[in-house]
Amino acid sequence: MAIIIDIKNAVRKAIHTKDSAVNFFFNEILKVKYPYVFFYIPSFRIDKAIDTEYWRKITLMCVAEYAKSEDNKAVDLWEYCDTLTEAFKSFEFLDSRISATNIEFKTIDSVLQMTFDLECYVKAVDETELMKDLDLTLKQI
Repeated sequence: MAIIIDIKNAVRKAIHTKDSAVNFFFNEILKVKYPYVFFYIPSFRIDKAIDTEYWRKITLMCVAEYAKSEDNKAVDLWEYCDTLTEAFKSFEFLDSRISATNIEFKTIDSVLQMTFDLECYVKAVDETELMKDLDLTLKQI
C-alpha cells in the first residue's frame, strides 16, 4: 500500500522540522544511532467508501519511539514529549494537513513511546473494466 510510504515520508519531514539532529528509522532498526525516533504502523483500518467518487477514510494506529542514548533517564525522555507533540500537531500529508489524535505517552524499556492515530481520506482507484459494446444475436426457439 503506497500510502504507508507517503505517511512515513510525511512523518519523517514533520519530525526533522522540529529536530533535525534526530535519526529517523521506519519499520526496523538495523544499526542504532542515537538520538533516534523509530516510527512504525502496527495496524490500520479502511472504512467503506463515503461517496460515489470512492473516497475512503483510513485510520492508522501509529507508534513513535524516542531514545536519547543507550542509558536513557526518564526525565530526558519526558522532555521530548513536547517535540513529538509539536511535530504531529499539524503536518503536511500529500495535498492537505493532518493531525495526530488519541495521543498517549509512556516509557517502556528505557524509551519514550508515543501512540497515536492518524486519519486521512484517500481516493480509491477503480480498476474494473467498463463494459464495452456487446454484439449479441438472439435466436427465438
